[in-house]
Amino acid sequence: MKHLVVTLCLTALCLLFAASAFAQDGIVSFNKGSATEIMAIEDIDIPEELAQAIVDYRKSHGDYKSAEDMLKVPGMTQDFMEELNPQVTDDGDVVFDPDAEPALAPSKC
Repeated sequence: MKHLVVTLCLTALCLLFAASAFAQDGIVSFNKGSATEIMAIEDIDIPEELAQAIVDYRKSHGDYKSAEDMLKVPGMTQDFMEELNPQVTDDGDVVFDPDAEPALAPSKC
């Protein structure tokens, strides 16, 4: 019985942790999300290599502080930046928010 309670508590904790990257309404944190969570962003086809590069860059250089920081990710293009439309939240997180207005000027290419 004790083992079952511990297992249930650990499962709940894991679910709570996973929910932190997937906030409400489809918002995904680029500073907290895994490659799988970034790839799951609705209506955007993000290649696995790019999603992993976003995570790897964050791990080696620290959290993203601005939307423009994401242009430093190997393989990131202006077109993907426009699709991802990264937003900086009030607490400094950089996120995908499907309801946000475009933050970056469209590319001229």
